[in-house]
Order: sequence, then structure tokens, then C-alpha cells
Amino acid sequence: MEDDTEEIQEVIKIGKKAPLPRPISRRDCECGCGHEFQPLRKDQIYLNKQHADFGYNHGKRKRKNLNRKNIEKILLKNDNILKKHYTSDWNSTQVECYHEIIKADGFKFAYHIGKKEVKKIVYYYTYNYFYTVFKKNEIKMIKIFKR
Repeated sequence: MEDDTEEIQEVIKIGKKAPLPRPISRRDCECGCGHEFQPLRKDQIYLNKQHADFGYNHGKRKRKNLNRKNIEKILLKNDNILKKHYTSDWNSTQVECYHEIIKADGFKFAYHIGKKEVKKIVYYYTYNYFYTVFKKNEIKMIKIFKR
């Protein structure tokens, strides 16, 4: 006797389970590496944290602060040169140096934090020191003070 009911067998597929299709399309990493990735969130623009760090440090921020960084290096160098000459004489509160010696050390007179004029004497300020330029027997001299 035959049974009128047939058994329905489930079809089992052996292989990889493919992930469900995502509504967010694939995009290129914003750091400029050229990798394409599938974002997990709609605001994910970098492949991973390393790419995000690279993009943050080498993107708009680096270009924006490049000029500031170069000027800060010059100001720090100027301050270090004044410190070198100021500490060469331990007994006084002001040090007089030749203009040419300071200039030969690499001091750039155009870069300073500020200037102040007191009784027709102009003082130029760096981070920790200030100085004035004057003539002594027709020779340019610099007088350095600690702030």
C-alpha cells in the first residue's frame, strides 16, 4: 500500500554563509590609501583606527598648522640663542653682545612675540627673554634681559 503523502525533504546547501546585502554601498577610505571597504555605519569614512589616525594627522590639520609649526621652530631657536648668551655671564641681570655674533648663531631678528617702546627704546620679546638693539661706538650691540 502506498501512502498518498510525500515527505518533503529540506534542501541543505553546504558552503559559506554569505552576509546579507547591506544598504550602505562600498566606499573608498578617506585617508588616501586607495582601499575600498564595506562600512558598518553610515558615518564610517575610514577602514579602521590606523587609517583614521593617519588621515587625521596627515590631512587638513597638518596643512593648516604647517606655517605655525615653522614659525614656532624659529621662535624657539631665537629663545635658545638668547638663553645661550644670557647664561654666559652669570653675575649680571643684563648681558651685552655683538649684533654680528648673535646673527651668526642663526638668530632671526624679524621673528619675535611682541615689542614694547619705553622712552624711545624698543624692546623685543621672545618666550623667556627680551632684548634691545643699540649702537655703542658705531658698533651694533644687543642688550639681553630675562623676563
